[in-house]
Order: sequence, then structure tokens, then C-alpha cells
Amino acid sequence: MKHTYAKSSIVALLAMIVCTITTLPANAHEAHVHGVGTLDVATDGAQLNLHLDTPLMNLLGFEHPANSEKDQLAAKKMAQQLRAAGNIFITTTDAECKLTSVKLESAALTPALLGEPVSAKKSITAPSEHADLNADFVFQCAHPERLKTIDVKLFSAFQGFQKINVQMVTPKKQLAATLTPSAFRISW
Repeated sequence: MKHTYAKSSIVALLAMIVCTITTLPANAHEAHVHGVGTLDVATDGAQLNLHLDTPLMNLLGFEHPANSEKDQLAAKKMAQQLRAAGNIFITTTDAECKLTSVKLESAALTPALLGEPVSAKKSITAPSEHADLNADFVFQCAHPERLKTIDVKLFSAFQGFQKINVQMVTPKKQLAATLTPSAFRISW
């Protein structure tokens, strides 16, 4: 019973974090700092959930709507790289984690540029201040008990990153870490 309570508490905590992040007004977020991103990591049974919040500048080198052909190509390439998240978030091999879903969202980029389904016409306007990208990645792990590390390859894939602040919740612990280009592994 104790294990079930701990697991359900972690799921509730993760849900609260995700809801808080997605419902805060833009100016209530942590300060928008170029070169810095945040990564929330949670495990729940066989599922590994990652939520990335980063200035578009870190990924594209710009934050305005992608109106030119050059900017559109850059946005599509960025989205393709993130959709291949198994190459960006390298999990412990023995855990056998497989990417099952990716969701990308930005106020400055159309869902089509991000490879998202387009259900309704979304108008993109120039952000009043700064534009971010929010990304959710879900992995299923055949052996979640063997999951002990994640190598975060965002630094090599996107040169705009200087630092990534990590918050992690697992059934057994919570941790915070700061990743850099030379220290890009999350271990627990």
C-alpha cells in the first residue's frame, strides 16, 4: 500500500507541475534567459516524461515568427531533430526506453512548422517580448528499474544552449541539477 501511495503522489506532483507550467501567464514564468532552458523529468512505472521549456533563441537563433523561407526551413529542421528525441535524450541502454510521443508548441511558430497536427487555423503574431518552445517527450521503458542516467544532447544539437536547469521526480527520489555542455548527464 505504501508503494502505491508513493507512486500516486509522484503522479499527482508531476500533474501539478505540468498544470502549473502550462497555465501560468507568460510573465509569471521563470525569467526568459537566452542560453538557459529548463527540463522537468519524471518517471512513473515504465513511463519516462520529459518537459523542455526554452527560449526559441537557444534552438533557432531567433524568436520571431518564421515568415521567410530560410526561417521556415530552420524551424522544420529543429522540429525534426526534437521529434527524434531518442537521439537527444540518451537513456541507460539496459532500460530499453523507446520514444512514444512528442508534442511541440510555440506561440511564434505554426503547428505545421513544428510537425504538429493542424486542427484549427492558428494565427501567429510576433511575440511582444520573447518566444519560447515547450516540448513534451514520453518514453516507455521495458526495464524501468534499470534506468539510471539520461545523457542530454541538446548542447551538441543546438549551439544556443549554455545551461539547462533540471528538476526530476522518481518513485524513490527528487533531485535538481544544472547541466552544461561538459556536464550533460543526469544520474540518480
